[in-house]
Amino acid sequence: MIVDLAPRFLTWDDVDPARQAFDGASVARTVRALGPARRVPTRPDVRFGDPAMGAWVSGEAESWADAMSFALVEHYGRWSVGWRWAHDEGDFDGGPVGNWCCPRDSITTPEETLARVEAALREWREWLETLAGWFEAYPLDLSAVEDQRIL
Repeated sequence: MIVDLAPRFLTWDDVDPARQAFDGASVARTVRALGPARRVPTRPDVRFGDPAMGAWVSGEAESWADAMSFALVEHYGRWSVGWRWAHDEGDFDGGPVGNWCCPRDSITTPEETLARVEAALREWREWLETLAGWFEAYPLDLSAVEDQRIL
């Protein structure tokens, strides 16, 4: 695992929306302008259990998803790696993102794949903004944190 791409290693300083500019209206244009968008891999026409599918996923497909993550980080900042933090058993299990699962299931045609990347990035950002709202609405007093364990 490349730690720089794993959302579980993000800190609040990395993801705090107040510290990270984001223009949701330009996401489609931005994603399509990034280098990996010009070379979305084609999923092989084989069963998911076929060894050729496994080789494609662990090779070309995962490499492409990592390249897209790096490109997003270069453009938006480290916070953006969360676009792949999928529900259930995705790239990075147990996250809030439903628009991306994993390369095997999420990479289809270039147009559909890039639309999923855009939607996942927007969804991740919306979740961070919601979380920031909760932090603002329910602030913790760090000097009394032991008394606030239930929170």
